[in-house]
Amino acid sequence: MDMGSSSIDDDVVAGYRPVSLVAVAALVVGAVSALALLSPAAWAVPLLAVGLAAAALRDVAARPGDAPETDGDERPADRKTGRWMAVLGLALAVGFGAQAVAGRLVWRSIAGRRAEDSARMFLGMVRQDRMADAYKCCLPQVMPMTMERPSMMQEPPTPDQTARKAEAALRGMEVIQAVQACGDEAPVELRCTGAEARMKDAWIVHVRLGPCASGKTLRVRMLMESRPVTRGARLYDNWMVAGIAFDDDR
Repeated sequence: MDMGSSSIDDDVVAGYRPVSLVAVAALVVGAVSALALLSPAAWAVPLLAVGLAAAALRDVAARPGDAPETDGDERPADRKTGRWMAVLGLALAVGFGAQAVAGRLVWRSIAGRRAEDSARMFLGMVRQDRMADAYKCCLPQVMPMTMERPSMMQEPPTPDQTARKAEAALRGMEVIQAVQACGDEAPVELRCTGAEARMKDAWIVHVRLGPCASGKTLRVRMLMESRPVTRGARLYDNWMVAGIAFDDDR
């Protein structure tokens, strides 16, 4: 009786394979890697999941040196289970990470192209002396206006008067005068160098005008900012001029 009980207990212990906790962690972190699709700040999560999956695969393949070779079905009897969890966690991390990076690159490409197109349109308005249209493409901080406060006896300015004053302020900017003086026939080259770190949704566009009518080349730095606008039931990405100045290397 004692020998039979010992044999049964040995069979149960020999057939038991513990679950790798590292593999469980790799699966959980791999699922959480979906956060990388929402923000680049979470891109470290897929990398962590890949590291955990690699550690889990080593963990389930490890076997103590004093353990039996096999359990009868040509597999080490003392290895941990959980390989499928490690593989699934690795697949989730790679999938979400690759999708996040690819989506970010596509978004940057589209945003840069739209910023360049909007900057080109604004420069065309300025060179054609369409200041009323150019003013509508600018954010308030572009024009260095000094608005006079009306006294108690004066009526507040009308919207038309405010618009005319803003157009005059835009026309009086040195950089705008330089763009107009360059001439309509001067070729334009634009290059978006990426997002502005200090301003959300703002992109830097470097402009090269020239050779101008004077024979010189004009270099301008523009700051384009995305402002979503709702028209009806659809949401549009409206790009505005948030800043314009001479480039440092002009």
